[in-house]
Amino acid sequence: MTAASEPRPRADLLKRLPAAVFVFALVTAVPVWWLVATPILGGAPAPFLRHAGHAAWTYLHAATGTVMLFSGALALWIGWTRRQFRFHRWVGGAYLLTGTFAAGVALALTVTDVHRNLALASATGTLAAAWLLTATMAFRAIRNRRIEIHRDWVIRSYVLTWSFVFCRGLGYLPLKLNDETQNALLWMTWIIPLLLCEAALQWRAGGPRLRA
Repeated sequence: MTAASEPRPRADLLKRLPAAVFVFALVTAVPVWWLVATPILGGAPAPFLRHAGHAAWTYLHAATGTVMLFSGALALWIGWTRRQFRFHRWVGGAYLLTGTFAAGVALALTVTDVHRNLALASATGTLAAAWLLTATMAFRAIRNRRIEIHRDWVIRSYVLTWSFVFCRGLGYLPLKLNDETQNALLWMTWIIPLLLCEAALQWRAGGPRLRA
């Protein structure tokens, strides 16, 4: 068997890993979205009691965040598989538009500190600002037809979108945590995924140079 015909398990793994991560993101997103967003969208009173005084903004945040979560996944799938690519621009536009609104609402509620919790507000506000930055970079790249750069920035932005799943999912675990620990975990739920994403995107750039 020649070297060219030998199986390359590492290369196969690197090709399959993004697909596995994508499926994992969807599988985890659906139940958390169902538990958190559908009661708000359905008008259940309990969520709005926790957000008295800004209930309308909470509803709009949940509605736009829902479109953001699933249109982002669809845009990545279309861009990755190239299937139904004629819809890619429209789906991606829906992701950027609703995401900008959802992040903008989150940032506005952070600035006003509606829950009177500065540690919580700073974590969520920084997350919203980081999403807006990554989305802006993705939009700028595609306007300049820098396809690969655009793809990487969209991936970063969607990792920040998915961090909502990580954050809310932890809230359903039977953990007894004080406020300080909860606020620290809130930072970690978006910083750690973003760091892992950046390492994955830059992995090949740090590899050995190819000899001419």
